[in-house]
Amino acid sequence: MNTSKKGVRLIAEICRRKGIRKVVFSPGSRSAPLAIAFSDIPEIECIVIPDERVAAYFALGMAQQLSEAVAVVCTSGTAVLNLSPAVCEAFYQNVPLLLLTADRPEGASGSGENQSIIQENIFSNYTLSNYAIDGDANTKKELDEVILAISKAIDDTTHGYKGPVHVNIHISEPLYETTDEKLPADIGAKESELSGKEFIPLKYLQRIKAEFEHYKKKMILVGMREYDEEFNELLEVLNQRQDIIIIHENLSNLTLNDTVWNTDACLSVMNERRIKQFVPDVVITMGAQIVSKKIKQFLKGMPKLHWDIPPGSSWGRGWAMFGDMFDPIEPVNEIQFLNAITETEEAEEETYKKDWLELSKQADELSLQYFSQTEFSDLKVFEILNKSLPFNSNVQFGNSTPVRYSNFFQQNDSVIVNANRGTSGIDGCLSTATGAAYVNDKLTICVLGDISFFYDSNALWNNYLSPNLKIIIINNSGGNIFRLIDGPNKVQDFEKFFETKHSLTAKHLAAMYELPYYFCASQNELEETLNGFLNDKKDTTSILEIKTNGEISAAVYKKYFEYLQQNK
Repeated sequence: MNTSKKGVRLIAEICRRKGIRKVVFSPGSRSAPLAIAFSDIPEIECIVIPDERVAAYFALGMAQQLSEAVAVVCTSGTAVLNLSPAVCEAFYQNVPLLLLTADRPEGASGSGENQSIIQENIFSNYTLSNYAIDGDANTKKELDEVILAISKAIDDTTHGYKGPVHVNIHISEPLYETTDEKLPADIGAKESELSGKEFIPLKYLQRIKAEFEHYKKKMILVGMREYDEEFNELLEVLNQRQDIIIIHENLSNLTLNDTVWNTDACLSVMNERRIKQFVPDVVITMGAQIVSKKIKQFLKGMPKLHWDIPPGSSWGRGWAMFGDMFDPIEPVNEIQFLNAITETEEAEEETYKKDWLELSKQADELSLQYFSQTEFSDLKVFEILNKSLPFNSNVQFGNSTPVRYSNFFQQNDSVIVNANRGTSGIDGCLSTATGAAYVNDKLTICVLGDISFFYDSNALWNNYLSPNLKIIIINNSGGNIFRLIDGPNKVQDFEKFFETKHSLTAKHLAAMYELPYYFCASQNELEETLNGFLNDKKDTTSILEIKTNGEISAAVYKKYFEYLQQNK
């Protein structure tokens, strides 16, 4: 039995044909026909998560790992607005989501109908495209329009520049009627056809190569991106050259040697009198967001030229993050771009890369000296954790301090690193990790702070928690990030308005959800517990809470950079 709404049945069927295999629902009445339609398709897994915000982030985590579109279905009204944070994150992280929001019939909004808000184009600032579909479609013409719209919407999520697409579906009552009637076998002839990939003209490629060759000192700055073998191989070719330095972070998921990964430490030990020798003539930014604020500040107004090459091939991002030297580049596939510049001649620049690598080595040696003498703190926790990450694991770092601390330590090449750095919010870090772990056979380790955990604790309220998921909470009793950055601590009532001081632990939340719970409050306890916790084969998600002192942690963090500067 299927829903009596032909338009809705068609939406589900085209999703099946277009390769959608996972759909995340939150319970609701207006979306009932969609639930009935999708649950009638064996090839599609239907996941039901009560909290819409969690559901959307869970879908984001799955799509992030699968590199394919995942659908999210919710009912009408404010339920739709609860998808917003994850939609925004997916947009800036280039993750494909198909948002199917059930709505009342056209004209209901603004007429006093219950649970009715303006839903069409509600996410328009953070979606690649938006569609309105009549779920009540019945005539051949109406059904053809449904087919065309939903197939275009699905194509938009992954063709060229990946991201979220919103489809608002108007559905009238009755909502629960079912039928044995089958869709016609030949329906779907008007599915959209994908156009070919956009490639940059040969003439323009020649211009890029000539301009690239013109400059002596080149920097490739890689932000957050998923691991890509072809991308790594092309960067490895460029990495052999002495006129190019590659700077990246753990979130870049690169497996290269002789690169700069400890950026903030490098800039801290850089001699002010020698800055000019490190400044590139041209900087190329690739991937998504870059965590390091120091590298952005260092490059402000410095390079003669800046090219920004976004993921995908059909949407010009154009991040002019270093000032007026930005040169907008035509939409270009990043692999095609790298192929082009690998064909250029190496400049006669014998020391540029060497100088950066020597600086990196100095920063690394000083860092190791400092780490060896630090007391138990957030920094010490990350040092121990970095040494203990199992081979071939998947790490999901929370925002604020965890993702910053992670960049102080070079990651094992076998470890894949992710974080919600699209918009850098704390609101869905745990929910994203639960979705990632659900579709990934690897051990998934979510490392986040106490505020991120408590804010997103509804992520544990679902039936899809994977045994492969290990949650590590660094609890320093507040938003310690505000002790690390300049400014907030100068404000009166700092602790009240910024630090969100508390005395909570995750113990009772773990008990409520019947999850194994571990607790450490010292270096010895952590070293004795960590390996066992990470390697225990539990039948559900496990939680390790590590208690640290926020004030000590902030002091250790600041002294680290003071140590680097004093010993450079």
